[in-house]
Amino acid sequence: MEPLALAGISFLVLFILLFLGVKVGISLAMTGCLGFFLYQGNPGLVPLIPYRTLDSFVLTCVPLFILMGEILVLSGATEGLYKACSKLVTRIPGGLLHTNIITCAIFAAISGSSPGTAATIGSVAIPSLKERHYDIKIILGSIVAGGTLGILIPPSINMIVYGMLAEVSVGRLFAAGIIPGISLGGLFMLYILYSAIRNKKIAPRDSRSSQKEIVFSLKDFMGLLPSIALIFLVLGGIFAGIMTPTEAAAIGCTFSLFIVLALRKFSWSLLGRALAKTLQTTCMILFIVVGSSILASFFSRTGIPTAVAELVINSGVSKLAVILSICIVYVFLGCFIDPTSIIVMTASTVLPIVKELGFDMVWFGVIYVLTAEIGMITPPMGLNLFVVQGISKENIVKVIQGSIPFLFLMIIFLGICIWFPSLILWLPNRLFGIGS
Repeated sequence: MEPLALAGISFLVLFILLFLGVKVGISLAMTGCLGFFLYQGNPGLVPLIPYRTLDSFVLTCVPLFILMGEILVLSGATEGLYKACSKLVTRIPGGLLHTNIITCAIFAAISGSSPGTAATIGSVAIPSLKERHYDIKIILGSIVAGGTLGILIPPSINMIVYGMLAEVSVGRLFAAGIIPGISLGGLFMLYILYSAIRNKKIAPRDSRSSQKEIVFSLKDFMGLLPSIALIFLVLGGIFAGIMTPTEAAAIGCTFSLFIVLALRKFSWSLLGRALAKTLQTTCMILFIVVGSSILASFFSRTGIPTAVAELVINSGVSKLAVILSICIVYVFLGCFIDPTSIIVMTASTVLPIVKELGFDMVWFGVIYVLTAEIGMITPPMGLNLFVVQGISKENIVKVIQGSIPFLFLMIIFLGICIWFPSLILWLPNRLFGIGS
């Protein structure tokens, strides 16, 4: 059978399984196993694939980064973040709406989860802003959009998985996400500022914080300094070349325990809950990675990636059209599937095309994250929409209406990153050298 026809049948089987509600990892593994059995008649190769896949030094940092975030979040070491930031922005039009974006950006560097960021910050922000009679739509929209920063600002689990699949430096990927993450957060805040100036009813001006209140907020912020310093230690060690991502993650876990002990918030039950949540999340991610590796091995043995890459390259379609097509597919998939699943499902066919066309793989890693983020807030099925709807108990229509302006901003920002790749590549090139 021709490789392209085989690819079509494989993806058809995969999407049928996903449509039937089969878990992503199981769907990927079943499709790959079926291919090995029917096409090569040698399913005995399958048991070797998970071992080779999981025998990866890079993947070791996945549970460590997750554990670091869980310890800090469950211990309450990040408590006071919203309160501390809110007093510093009351003088700006838009007030506490800016706090939503700022706290999401800071929390993103700790949790690395988009839905987790939206849920945690939203549960604190939404009741507070409702009491102050802020417009409910822009409240919900700012939380939905702010949550997307969770997988763009490092350390990001999605970037670690992408780095393993694309065989690129995780440190370069982390560095590449910083400027886009800060820029996107700034773009959200500019929109909030413009909206608040244009229509003062959406964000009533809070009474200006007194000097005493600002001093107290700074004291609250000082309590967060150990957690923020930990993030700088982890990322600084990676960027300086002192530590590998795995070593940095291990040191981050150790220091997070020291922070919790110093704050007198440590308990064995807390550590048990953190380990349990880490185990749950890690197993989910690694099961998807193993499933995708089985399917990717089948594809590799049948020449599907090469055939697809040659078809695209020889079709005469421009490079820009190819990237835009991939972005559209990723946004569509992002409405239904989590970002980790998207890249592991498509890596075996998409990454060879991107390499053959001569695109920088670090640049494409950030483009992938941005498109997955857009999918997470795209109506009607974006995951973050339902997370925020669940914690706010508001009608999903209001959540969608509040999110649409931020969705358009993200699409515009994606276009800027595609057209001006230096926005993504400048920092990693400065830190690690060009193409190193």
